[in-house]
Amino acid sequence: MTKYQYLQFFLLSVLVVASLTGCSSSSDIANQRRYIWPEPPDSPRVEYVQTFRGQDDFGSSVGSFFNSITGGEGSANFSRPFDIAIGENGKFYVTDANYGMLLYDTKQKKFEQFGANSTIELKDPRGVAYARGKIYVGLAGSKKIAVLDENGNTIRAIGREGTFENPVDIVADTLRNRILIVDIKSHQVHVYSENGDSLFTIGKRGEDDGEFNYPQSVAVDNDGNIYVVDGFNFRVEIFDSTGTYLRKFGQQGEYFGEFSRPKGIALDSYKNIYVLDGVHQNFQIFNNEGQLLLFVGKFSPLNDGFQNPVSIAIDRNNMIYVTDNLNRRVQVFRLLKGD
Repeated sequence: MTKYQYLQFFLLSVLVVASLTGCSSSSDIANQRRYIWPEPPDSPRVEYVQTFRGQDDFGSSVGSFFNSITGGEGSANFSRPFDIAIGENGKFYVTDANYGMLLYDTKQKKFEQFGANSTIELKDPRGVAYARGKIYVGLAGSKKIAVLDENGNTIRAIGREGTFENPVDIVADTLRNRILIVDIKSHQVHVYSENGDSLFTIGKRGEDDGEFNYPQSVAVDNDGNIYVVDGFNFRVEIFDSTGTYLRKFGQQGEYFGEFSRPKGIALDSYKNIYVLDGVHQNFQIFNNEGQLLLFVGKFSPLNDGFQNPVSIAIDRNNMIYVTDNLNRRVQVFRLLKGD
């Protein structure tokens, strides 16, 4: 082989290696490692699976909606993701502080604005829920709940304008055909039928049992028990299906099992309780009696943590979705062992 042929071969080898690695930086390589909790030698219970950022995940061009916002510059990605709802057939819905209502379709490989044809202006969306082909969106602007079909068309509104001061979280209780709405400003959880009839309300502002101080989120189990993150009382309160107070757990603190800024809440199929914390930058997993089992995450831009996690949702397969607000993404984890 001549020197010229050797040089050609060397340059070709460099190009091949670069194409295979994607010119990965050290942070990219670190971000591709496997993350599990707890670490060995303990048996793993939770595993990081995937990150969703937006249209860049599909390698496609920027959509017209994002062009209109960015002036044709930038990427059609999450900006400040807030609440998340898991739909059907690989879809999930996210409210975004900058971009409004967004639909992410993993099967059709679409990332787009949702509800553009709605007759209700989806201004300042907060909480979002999905149930049987309907999407419920809490609107801080008009202070009501918009109900849309899967094509983004308006079905109805729940509440008159001004009914809900700031509906930051919505959860569907599909077994009882009702939805639960957390209003952070009125310090209450409202329970409505899916048709929009008010059933009952839980709480008022205070620190006694059954009262709230800026409630953040809600979850419901198969028995209809209601779990509420009571933000500035630094606890989780649990009620039965009629709204009767049952018990509580948690307190303010910097140690694991305590809360500094509790936010989202969700339950897995084992009735374990997952609570996000915006200061600890993790989610903590408790058994149904409120005993700490595990914590997942830390302050990090990589896939081992978060920067201001806000909302958490768990699907029927125990896949865990977290809106990672300041990292501008949705993180997905898998429960490997929950019992």
